[in-house]
Amino acid sequence: MIWIIGGTKDSRDILEKLLEKTESDIIVSTATDYGGKLLENYKEREKRVESISERLDESQMRELIKQKNISLVIDASHPYAVNVSRSVLKVTDEMDIGYMRFERKMLDYGDRDVIRFSTLEDMKRYVMNFENKNIFSTLGSNNLGEIKEIGKKNNLFVRILPTSSSIQKAEELGYLPGKIIAIQGPVSKILNEAMLKSYNIDFLITKESGDTGGEREKIEACKECKVTVLVLKRPQINYGNVYNDIDALIEKICQ
Repeated sequence: MIWIIGGTKDSRDILEKLLEKTESDIIVSTATDYGGKLLENYKEREKRVESISERLDESQMRELIKQKNISLVIDASHPYAVNVSRSVLKVTDEMDIGYMRFERKMLDYGDRDVIRFSTLEDMKRYVMNFENKNIFSTLGSNNLGEIKEIGKKNNLFVRILPTSSSIQKAEELGYLPGKIIAIQGPVSKILNEAMLKSYNIDFLITKESGDTGGEREKIEACKECKVTVLVLKRPQINYGNVYNDIDALIEKICQ
């Protein structure tokens, strides 16, 4: 059996191609119920597809590999889900199980107005030098608590998933409804532009998510609207067996 660590569009694209090219049984894990719901169509269509919707610790990973007789793990988790990747790297190494990492290609920002930061703390310190600026965060709900301080001196708007858990988290942290934009991404350039203009945004906060995560559309919209982009750099991990192209990954598996 093949285990895909999912929760991204990449993981669903990999699943789709594996179903076309192989006869393997496949299990896909996601950290949230929402991620699991996106797999329902595959499960209904293909009996050989299973899914798990919960965060797995290392002991649960080991048990899953033993229980399901997993021979290969494809890590298609989000580029910033470093704890998951570190854990599965450790477990697959200990158990001598095949590991392949799908990593989205980085964008070339070219001449766009972009400032990159190694840590979120560095970015916060930079932003706190300003007052009364309109700042638009597209980091999602996981970092709501960490960036809330930015809103003390500036107008902070946050874009998050339109799920009850994300919205509840934002409200519990004190974000007012007028500062919450709940929408499913990736978002088109045109819609990004509309949001930037509507809220008169000065700075947009994002991650080096790559094309699949809608980063290109955000960056291009910011260039059009003359908005400065603040980018949180992608964490660096030694994955070892890395692929940036899904077709190349699938071809390797089929060999």
